[in-house]
Amino acid sequence: MNNIIDRIKYGTETIKDPIKDNEFSYGKIISERNVCDNCEKCMNICPVNAIKINTITNAEHLVSVDYKKCIYCRNCVDICPKSVFKMTSDYKMAQLELAGDKLREKIYKTFRRSLVLRVVDTGSCNACMSELNALSNTFYDISRFGINVSPSPRHADGLVVTGPVTINMKEALEKTYQAMAEPKIVIAVGSCAYNGGVFKGGDGVYGTLKDILPVDLVIPGCPSSPQAIIFGLLKIMDKIKK
Repeated sequence: MNNIIDRIKYGTETIKDPIKDNEFSYGKIISERNVCDNCEKCMNICPVNAIKINTITNAEHLVSVDYKKCIYCRNCVDICPKSVFKMTSDYKMAQLELAGDKLREKIYKTFRRSLVLRVVDTGSCNACMSELNALSNTFYDISRFGINVSPSPRHADGLVVTGPVTINMKEALEKTYQAMAEPKIVIAVGSCAYNGGVFKGGDGVYGTLKDILPVDLVIPGCPSSPQAIIFGLLKIMDKIKK
């Protein structure tokens, strides 16, 4: 009854288009060419080694940011004396991996227009999990896109992993993957799932997800914003439809 009263009082809360209405999102950190003086302050302060500087000429340097490694801490934005870096609201960073083309083709033919996901936290700080949980609220409501979450891996088409793979969670992760029926998709959410993030090389971290399971989709961020996650899921859904 309270929910009905709230709907009458406040109206519809679900965002009309989470992909276009991105004012709540953060996104890519971009860099400008010809401005960098190669002081390397950004490289030295980056905690995950996501920045590279390539010298074109003595006065021209090309700065690149690895979006899948980047944790979006803004250290490079704040320390650069030339203001080379700028944080944008462009969240469209998700990338499809190309490994296992034959299995990918089978997946795309099988899933059609629905996708059921099993989420596993392999040792995160819970930030990415919080953003994933937000996808099921009345504001984002990913179920309208045919995407749902299952508590059982046996009912899931895709495995969503957050956090670096810790030693104690490696076996649980592998068992979850093995319990899923073929064909199956693996999605890495956040820089920690992709490359270990700030926990890379830690005593309790086993390694990167791609060294344990075949990764099909990488959604960068620290944490990945809801818009970035939705964009990535719709990107792979679009591939499935085609």
